[in-house]
Amino acid sequence: MTARIFHILALLLLWGFPAFAAEVVVVQGERNIPYEAAVRGFEGTAGVRTVERLVLAEMRGADVVRAVREARPRLVLAVGREALIRVREIREIPVVYVMVASPESVGALGRNVTGVTMTVAPERYLTFIRDSLSGRRVGILYDPERTGAMARQARTAAERLGITLVEGVARSPRDVPRILSELAGKTDVLWLFPDATVLTREGQEAIFLFSQNSRVPVVAFAEKYLGTGALAALAIDPADLGRQAGRMARRIMDGVGIESMPAEGPARPVLKLNGSVARHLGIDPARLGE
Repeated sequence: MTARIFHILALLLLWGFPAFAAEVVVVQGERNIPYEAAVRGFEGTAGVRTVERLVLAEMRGADVVRAVREARPRLVLAVGREALIRVREIREIPVVYVMVASPESVGALGRNVTGVTMTVAPERYLTFIRDSLSGRRVGILYDPERTGAMARQARTAAERLGITLVEGVARSPRDVPRILSELAGKTDVLWLFPDATVLTREGQEAIFLFSQNSRVPVVAFAEKYLGTGALAALAIDPADLGRQAGRMARRIMDGVGIESMPAEGPARPVLKLNGSVARHLGIDPARLGE
């Protein structure tokens, strides 16, 4: 009888019996504070019992896709851009991403892929700029190869809200000073995009010098820019993004088709302000409602 039990157990292990599979495999680029917060948030709302973690920085070139497939999870959580790149060839398992700014830039547009981007909807920025800063002419600098899609979305939102978008196309970091000189006197607020062509060290210096000299407020996408001269930022909370991704994952595992679930932006961005910049610009920080 004992031999028969061992034989059955051996067969179950050989076949990869489902009880041994993780419900979710988390693939993340590295173990940093934002990523760990996002994973904890995910685990808090996804309602899963078993999670396997694959950290790219610790895998030393191992085949991540093979490792995921061998785990046979019900769902994959990709945390960060590099993780999403590494799992994008998986088509047979639902993939939910988080902590990714521009998923379209890595070609992760399969029918089995959805998630929570780090990009706050343009309407949120523009509504804040219009209602709190009385901004009707909003300047943007962008490289079409990097944030062209965001510029198109901003254009549509601005038209809906009655705002004039003053665009400066920067195909090289060297274009930034020239564009800023062209924007002088033509814009009420400068809205920063997460664009690496524009936001080099020199580009940032030029932008915030322009802001100071022209008394044009800068609204940024991340809190760190408050320290270099931005007036305001619509910041994200990684744990909250993780919780949002966890709710999406739970719906998918409960049977909702992933193809019917479009990607979402942050549900609850947090307004952060630089009080000293506000006072320099003659703006009462209390009026902005942080």
